[in-house]
Amino acid sequence: MTRLPSQTAPAQADAQHIRHFERTGIASGSGRITALRIVCGCCEAAGYVPATAALRQGEPEAAIAAFGAHGWLVGATPAEDRCPACSRRSSSDRKQTTKGAGIMAAGPRKTTAKAATAKAANTTAITASPTVSEPQALQADLPPQMGRDDRRIIMEKLDDVYGDNAYGGSWTDTTVARDLNVPRAWVSEVREAFFGPEGSNPLLDRYGQEREEFERLHAGFMAARKSHCEAHDQLVKMAMDISKKADEINRLGKRVERELG
Repeated sequence: MTRLPSQTAPAQADAQHIRHFERTGIASGSGRITALRIVCGCCEAAGYVPATAALRQGEPEAAIAAFGAHGWLVGATPAEDRCPACSRRSSSDRKQTTKGAGIMAAGPRKTTAKAATAKAANTTAITASPTVSEPQALQADLPPQMGRDDRRIIMEKLDDVYGDNAYGGSWTDTTVARDLNVPRAWVSEVREAFFGPEGSNPLLDRYGQEREEFERLHAGFMAARKSHCEAHDQLVKMAMDISKKADEINRLGKRVERELG
């Protein structure tokens, strides 16, 4: 796949902001290999490239080039990363905006029947051509499929941490996925099929309740503090006004003593 021309700008930004990509394991044939993972900051689609020797050395330029070769637009931050589909959509939107601005600036013009027919044919050809390669581009971005060994490992882990229709301790789908270095969707799929709902975790419930109570107390404290500070400011202003008035009365009293004896 030809690398997108717009890839140059993010690569230059990367010189100032070094990018690091998550390492994860993906299924490859009958085994698993280490790969680098990138997530689209727009639609959250994931892309993977095998961690070659150059990529394992941690060179950011090599990783950016590898993702760019698959049509990814690598930004200066993860939020600016775009998958091939979103990159093409963004580019198409910019072209349509520029074209619309040019038409408005040029003003209305007459269109002959022949020109209208040619334009319609051209538009049909342009909109139809991307559909040929679209499935292939999206197929490269799909997450790895769960294999038999992956399912067995996840089930063994769930046997240890799941019971009574709920996780035990601080375990969740997310923590299990992180512990096994597998996608969270795999864990959720196995749990729903063979164990039950994610359920309520007593430790997390306690944490949520205590945090909610703390936030309520903290909000009350901040409101009382604000009211106290406002009252303090009013008292300080009142004290300054009284002191100023007292000075005026003292000056007036001294004048009375001088002039009236």
